[in-house]
Amino acid sequence: MHHSTRLARLALSLFLALAAALGPLSLRGTAPAYAQPLCQEGSLPSHDPEFPEPQLILICIPPNWNGQLVVYAHGYVAPQLPLALPTDPLALTAPSVLLPQGFAFATTSYHKNGYAVEQARKDIDRLVKHFRKQAPGPVQKVLLVGASMGGLITTMLVERYPDKYAGGLALCGPVGGAPFQIKYQGDFRVVFDYFFPGVFPFGAVDVPPEAFLNWQTPDPLDSDYVAAIATTVLSNPGATAQLFGVTGAALDPADLNSAATSSVRILFYNIFGTNDLIATAGGQPYDNADTLYFGSLGDAALNAGVERVQSDGRARAYLRRAYQTTGQLQRPLVTLHNLFDPDVPVQHEALYGELVAGTGSSAFLNQLSVPTYGHCNFTVEEVAAAFTLLAQQAAAQTGP
Repeated sequence: MHHSTRLARLALSLFLALAAALGPLSLRGTAPAYAQPLCQEGSLPSHDPEFPEPQLILICIPPNWNGQLVVYAHGYVAPQLPLALPTDPLALTAPSVLLPQGFAFATTSYHKNGYAVEQARKDIDRLVKHFRKQAPGPVQKVLLVGASMGGLITTMLVERYPDKYAGGLALCGPVGGAPFQIKYQGDFRVVFDYFFPGVFPFGAVDVPPEAFLNWQTPDPLDSDYVAAIATTVLSNPGATAQLFGVTGAALDPADLNSAATSSVRILFYNIFGTNDLIATAGGQPYDNADTLYFGSLGDAALNAGVERVQSDGRARAYLRRAYQTTGQLQRPLVTLHNLFDPDVPVQHEALYGELVAGTGSSAFLNQLSVPTYGHCNFTVEEVAAAFTLLAQQAAAQTGP
């Protein structure tokens, strides 16, 4: 392969990864970003020798500041991309909505991309401490808003630090915990490979470091996973129906071609994120050694033929420690989810509701949903209504 072709493939693959990172939050009817003179960019040191790059930060303070700060936690960004401030629709829209109401706004790149829940929690804590030093007066309340992975980060911060955070809004987040999410993504990949064995020339957890370069390429003669996934899924409706019947992945009831969209979106995390997940967790956290799959036309053959993966105990322990919610709430948490979310299944909401009920904290939880397909596919009005509910409940609480 010529060097120029390789560079072109690298550039396009990273561009598509960026599009995937920005695409999950799709605010219908997005308003323009707020005027930048009220916002200042900066950076804060990571204090992390493994990932030493500083986090990039943005702080916006209106002249009529009401003493409250809203911190936005962004979602998953492919680890192959450079650090950057979030530019998804919610991050761009939030200042224009919040600042006129007197709220200050802040956000961060985190100092690590990919699976970065542990790092992000520390980064947000440092960002809030920095804001307190820069603020023109005392900070009365800090509210968190997070989308996708940021929803998990928001939830865990509200659970763990009720003395610091007055409440949170978790949008389309894996609030049931990353172990369930990793299991969902891994199961989809191995079942996909069983029904469509010719798409990927490698296993579910043996992803070559440069596999993302073939995700979508400019050269039609090169292998292109996106095209192969879409073509294979749409041309084999029987196998596709079994794939979604077994995995329970969401489809758009109004779009017969959504099987291709859902497959591409779910498999994206496998190709771009598997190696980072293993490195971050200190081993393989996915396990299906004893999983029984059902819902196909031949479950016995499926269970005999599907790829089996044995997890590493240390990696499982890491996810339970750093990526698992507890349901222990002392501050209000509002969640909002699409009922047909292929990336982060809505079953997370039921799992989290059970966790919260088990701790006797249900009075602090409000779970909202919209009957639409997509990941974080909300209107501005839907997000605004959820935030208003959070703000009202936080105002009724005593404390920070």
